[in-house]
Amino acid sequence: MFDSIRFDSLRPLLVSVIAATALSACGDKAASSANGNTTAAQGSSEYLIEGDHVMGRADAPVTLVEYASVSCGACANWHTTVYPELKKKYIDTGKVKYVFREFIAGPPELADAGFMIALCAPKEDYFKNIELQFKRQSQIFDMVNQGKAREAYVSLSKASGLTEDEFIACMSNQEIRDRYRATMQTGVDMGVNKTPTMVINGKVSDAFTLEQIEEVILPILGEPLPEKTEGAPE
Repeated sequence: MFDSIRFDSLRPLLVSVIAATALSACGDKAASSANGNTTAAQGSSEYLIEGDHVMGRADAPVTLVEYASVSCGACANWHTTVYPELKKKYIDTGKVKYVFREFIAGPPELADAGFMIALCAPKEDYFKNIELQFKRQSQIFDMVNQGKAREAYVSLSKASGLTEDEFIACMSNQEIRDRYRATMQTGVDMGVNKTPTMVINGKVSDAFTLEQIEEVILPILGEPLPEKTEGAPE
């Protein structure tokens, strides 16, 4: 499925991004502590795959996998409005192990460039770089629309710990690109067809808000669901 989108079928803006960022092959459609992260299936779990980026305690009873794209507006919204409280209440307290998996959505070349930068940068900074891209998403889109794609991604790569030369080399690293495509394929195989999609203890969920996520994870944790306030919708 990854060869189904061709450059000549994309908007000219996106084609210019490929040239500007030296992409050699388009990304086509497709824990050690409570506050730490790992970039391999350390802290083994039946819900992890090789190369996973993991945040949280290895023995957390809940594993929440998010398939998301750095060029997806809904993903950026989730990371701004839901993720901080989820992290505070459940990841940092050792109840939830959180995994981020790359899944192309939104403008594919922008997602590809963003994922490549995050994967080429120091492994210990992976989550920080993903969050940085969500925070800068609107700015990146604006710069791309102004014909400043190269400047946007060179700036992003430098903020992520890469020199400009390392960024250019990164964009040509097909081995890394193939690895994240393989990660994406695991989502496709489970039926993931939108971003963000949460997979909780191996089951694909439609949960998006914190309340919806709690409805799934609190029974697993053996904790009661929060009482609904009077007048709240059922």
